Amino acid sequence: SGNLTVRGVNSCGNGAVSSNYAITVNALPGAAGTITGTASVCQGQSGVAYSDPAITGATSYSWSYSGTGATITGTTNSVTISFASNATSGNLTVRGVNSCGNGAVSSNYAVTVNALPNTSAITGSATPACSSTGNVYSVTPTAGSNYVWTVPAGSTITSGPGTNSITVSFG
Repeated sequence: SGNLTVRGVNSCGNGAVSSNYAITVNALPGAAGTITGTASVCQGQSGVAYSDPAITGATSYSWSYSGTGATITGTTNSVTISFASNATSGNLTVRGVNSCGNGAVSSNYAVTVNALPNTSAITGSATPACSSTGNVYSVTPTAGSNYVWTVPAGSTITSGPGTNSITVSFG
């Protein structure tokens, strides 16, 4: 910021200096701070909060996510993100914005998106023998998952509850 002046010059000399014309030079937004929020989320999770300290000179904030399947809601220093059922891991960044342009981008904030449990087809006999035991049913495992099985009335899970493979006895 400062003052602008002008004066005419010709072969006879210099003219009078004009009065000051004040000019205000607005600055770009300051540097973004450190993003805070949940670093590990699940596919299908919504309304996950993230924030950044207020950025000097910012009138809005531009958030960006490098993974896929994430919907960012908000343009302030606090936003929420909804992760689709097929969302992938990525990095979250933010920068301040004002009428002069964009400020510097923040450091990457890594977000790990954990997969939903596998919903593969169940394998095993669809027509087990009456009053049979040792009938094995399974699905493809997903790391870190537990499984909740429901069997027909009169049947009993004899081994494997909570795992991707069970043994069932039919009455």
